[in-house]
Amino acid sequence: MRKYRIRKFPARLLLVIVIIAIIAFNPKIFLSLRGFAFNTLAKPFKFLTSIKTHFTKINELSEKNLRLKQRLATLSVLLARLDDTAYENKRLQALLDFKRNVRFKSVAAKVIGRDSTDWRKSIIINKGKKDGIRQRMPCATAKGFIGSVVEVGSSSSKVILINDPNSKVGVILESSRESGVLIGSPQGSCKVIYLSVDAKIDKGEKILTAGFSTFFPKGLLIGEVISTGVEKTKLYKYAIVDLFEDMNKIEEIICIDTLGHEKY
Repeated sequence: MRKYRIRKFPARLLLVIVIIAIIAFNPKIFLSLRGFAFNTLAKPFKFLTSIKTHFTKINELSEKNLRLKQRLATLSVLLARLDDTAYENKRLQALLDFKRNVRFKSVAAKVIGRDSTDWRKSIIINKGKKDGIRQRMPCATAKGFIGSVVEVGSSSSKVILINDPNSKVGVILESSRESGVLIGSPQGSCKVIYLSVDAKIDKGEKILTAGFSTFFPKGLLIGEVISTGVEKTKLYKYAIVDLFEDMNKIEEIICIDTLGHEKY
């Protein structure tokens, strides 16, 4: 009897035939498998695209942040300029009001230089002979008396400040009516000397120009007493003065023409 040999049907081929049959009878499965395969293959590309988009956004935000910082810096400079202009207008208005109340004619000037060494305290102003400036003209700000003209040029002048060691100004104390001489020091401080040893002087008492000479008008504010003491000789008392004006920050002054005609 003749034997026939049955060949085994390949399992892989059978699986393929089954899959084809399933797809043929149900196309949705094919679409699902295709979508799954596509999404699986597309994931790395999507990931790389998202990374690129992320870094692009970071660069855009960095550039925007830089522009905002630059804008902020510009606005800060503009604000500082506006504040400085407002402060200058306030100073000039106060100086103008003070100028109106001075009974002598006066010349307004700007400070264009400063000499503040260990022993010299002076400023340079932008007005000179052609503007009517003369030597020994008293100078003041809206806060009070600050010094006098010592050198005059054609278009600029030098003003010695009251805290200069070479400055000496006759003064009077407002309440006690004690008179003395205001002098400066190398350190830039001031004190009143030659006060009566038995004078009763209170802290905070105002100090004014005494008007003992024709050059200095009477009654210009200078500062106030912060402390008193007695000289080593025991003959006089002195008073340490807190000046109303900061001599290191003067920007505008008026020079008072006490030798000219009065305004009224």
